[in-house]
Amino acid sequence: MNPEQLIQQIDRGRIEAVYFFSGDEAYRKEEAMDTLVARVVEPGTEAFCVDVLRGDESDAASILTAASLVPMMTDRRLVVVRDFHKLPQKDREAVVDYAERPVPSTVLVLEAPRVNLKTRLYERLAASAVSVVFYPLFPEKVPSWLQQQAKRYGKRLTPEAAHQLQAIVGTDLGELAGEVEKLAVFVGGRDTIAAGDVESTLGPVRGGTVFDIAEAVGEKDLVRALVAYERAIDGGDAPQAIVALFVRHLVILWKIRFLKRDRRTDDDIKKKLQLGWGFNRFYNRYAAQSRLLAGRDLLSGFEALYEADTALKSSALPPEHVMRRLLYTLCTGHAA
Repeated sequence: MNPEQLIQQIDRGRIEAVYFFSGDEAYRKEEAMDTLVARVVEPGTEAFCVDVLRGDESDAASILTAASLVPMMTDRRLVVVRDFHKLPQKDREAVVDYAERPVPSTVLVLEAPRVNLKTRLYERLAASAVSVVFYPLFPEKVPSWLQQQAKRYGKRLTPEAAHQLQAIVGTDLGELAGEVEKLAVFVGGRDTIAAGDVESTLGPVRGGTVFDIAEAVGEKDLVRALVAYERAIDGGDAPQAIVALFVRHLVILWKIRFLKRDRRTDDDIKKKLQLGWGFNRFYNRYAAQSRLLAGRDLLSGFEALYEADTALKSSALPPEHVMRRLLYTLCTGHAA
């Protein structure tokens, strides 16, 4: 079974007792996992009916115990075993024995990178589980995949934009997905993402405009913030698009602060956030700004941005006035 067939099967409500996800395309594998979780797990019951184990930290006994538990507050339990290939051989064989006679009320997902599926163990597993191999997409398939991603945000990505995005970022689906999200935010209420939008947003954001505003706000430099804003307007950005991108920017800074507080390394943070090529390339600037802006600055910033967004959508005030008032509030900490 291929990933597309798997998603269709899950969407139709056909859920099997055991799945084996293998292959090196990590992003599509996680997409499938998220789809399965959304279908199996009732919101609010995760603490009672979901177990995530790792092959290098578990054994067959703990996995089979988790799979044998009776569901609480829901009809099914979900047990995920990451890096199944790292279990000792005897433990893997015990789990495959279970897969041949699974507990009906448990959905067991075994995950591994590319493995030799022709060995006896994996042939047995493929015969008793739904086995899906997640191969990297061929380059010619990437543009259509990008267009499907855009539909998640209610947007149409033109073929020219899809090809341009692939040409700039490459074929890493996680990074491409991050850029599609950024584009969806950038176009705002527009239904279509065009090639010009790709050109405008790649890089930090609008050639550094939002970065420049954030740096100026962090340094309480109102003049610099206004200059960066004027540069964005001259470049064709709409005020609402600037506000939306700045909200996204502050969310990223907030997440970095929390992960840094937990003593995560920079590489761990990049992997955790999965925000794409632009984020990874300019990560050092994001990290510097997360240190520059205090927690109270971020909280008050979100409040000011919400008020500005509301005013831009419903107020009779000129957008120029709303944006200048916003920057004044962000830089001084006082309402204009």
